[in-house]
Amino acid sequence: MAIAAPKSSASADTAFGLFWRRFRKHRLAVASLVFIGLLILMAVFAPFIAPYSPTAQPTGEDLASKYFQGPSREHWLGTDDLGRDVLSRIIYGARVSLLVGFMAAISGVLLGTILGTLAGYFSGRPFRFYLGPLNRREGGWQPPLFVAWRVASWVLFYGLLLGAAQLVWTLGGDDIRAGLGGDWSFANVLSLVASSLAWAAIAWAAVWGLRGSFRLDLDIAISRVIDFMLTIPELPLLLVLSALLRDPGASVGQWIQGVFGESTSVFIIISILVIFGWTGSARLVRGAILSLREQEFTTAAQALGASEARVMFRHLVPNTIAPIIVNVTLGVGGAIVTEAALSFLGFGIQPPVATWGNMLTNAQEYIFSAPWLALAPGFMIFLTVLAFNYLGDGLRDALDPRSRL
Repeated sequence: MAIAAPKSSASADTAFGLFWRRFRKHRLAVASLVFIGLLILMAVFAPFIAPYSPTAQPTGEDLASKYFQGPSREHWLGTDDLGRDVLSRIIYGARVSLLVGFMAAISGVLLGTILGTLAGYFSGRPFRFYLGPLNRREGGWQPPLFVAWRVASWVLFYGLLLGAAQLVWTLGGDDIRAGLGGDWSFANVLSLVASSLAWAAIAWAAVWGLRGSFRLDLDIAISRVIDFMLTIPELPLLLVLSALLRDPGASVGQWIQGVFGESTSVFIIISILVIFGWTGSARLVRGAILSLREQEFTTAAQALGASEARVMFRHLVPNTIAPIIVNVTLGVGGAIVTEAALSFLGFGIQPPVATWGNMLTNAQEYIFSAPWLALAPGFMIFLTVLAFNYLGDGLRDALDPRSRL
């Protein structure tokens, strides 16, 4: 008599099934995932969900009675000092807050992953990243492809140098000339120092590029940059950079506003958060790559002739995907809080664009007379950040191979 084999769930035999069984045991993480999904849907379909326009102000007679209305059937969360519907502004504010959070977190983690991978893989091995036009290869004859690579790299390298020089002069030219003319304002001095350093780097690269190939330990260079970034007080520098980039009198401010128009403040906030948000991911990925590059599968891939780029991004990076995903979820919450803090201080996204941060800025003057203006955006920031943190905890436990089922 044949004994039937026990039936097993199809999902249990897959990696996703194993992940889901672990993840759903974290009830707070599941609830957070549902809340974030609903929040994303609310942001996407904001024009169809919001009862009013976020910038619409009341018209007609007796306007005073339409300002600072408390929660009612017509306005569920009341109205603000200009008579705008608070619920509609909360819904549209989710768009900007989630956009800033996801873009800043994903861009920062992507940049940190690339730099951390390069630092960990090439640690202790100087990396040759440019073959100069005067570099000589041993032996008389050079293959045509090698010659073509030398010519292409020479054109690309010096083309980038000329582009960098033009960009430096375009962004800081007016401030440099003003500073040399005696107008030693903070913006002019900062632009003069930054431009001087940039020109020195361009000149050094041009001279040493002619001599041959650069050999640099990327781990040392990237790690020292990370150490330097971590010593900088983040919030004061965020305020300075935000004010400088938004200043229409500075060349860089004029250039950014001319390119991005009404989205200038959103671009500035995302850029600043990316500049300071990649260091944690880079250190995390670097440590993982340092361990993984000594494993047998890395040696086997190298022995089979796989290129260094394939080894790094096809074999090593996928094995660090679990902490990267967790870092993204935690980074979204941190970016939302930072954007709200900058907007609250008046250096973030400016009205009339609705964000939860600048809604708090407008509400602080009426905290006792109209408390609903502060409670709604503050509560949304609290719930959203808490949900992303719980989601990160659940993903960390579910993606950890050492965790129990």
